[in-house]
Amino acid sequence: MRTIHQQKVDKFMILARQEVPTKPMIPDEETRELRASLILEECLETIKALGFLPKVVDNSIYIESVKFENVFEPNIIEVADGCADVKVVTTGTLTAFGIDDNELQDVVDENNLAKFGPGGHRREDGKWMKPPDHQPPNIEKVLNEQKGSC
Repeated sequence: MRTIHQQKVDKFMILARQEVPTKPMIPDEETRELRASLILEECLETIKALGFLPKVVDNSIYIESVKFENVFEPNIIEVADGCADVKVVTTGTLTAFGIDDNELQDVVDENNLAKFGPGGHRREDGKWMKPPDHQPPNIEKVLNEQKGSC
């Protein structure tokens, strides 16, 4: 089952002549590269709206660690726009993979809330860390159920 938001993203993708599969699958390289580019572009725009310039920490070809330098004035309108756009492009990526967002998001949200059990703690940078015995969400089960439907 797809949320109303995902249904609107699906409509956009159909109008843009992008594939909208009905069951979970791996799209072709061109589609995956488009999704990666869209996600990175919108995330970088949002980071800038938050007032930061990302800087690569190491010189490797892969970005493994990023630091943020506070160089811009935060812009709440651009932050709101960026967050909404990030949501659109990540939901579109689920669509491109044929994944319904509703059940998936429920499983992930419940799992995130379970991170506040015994042993969970706040890291120095403010991120909440899960307890040592925390189990990841069973995303494979959700995808297998979706493959069996439609």
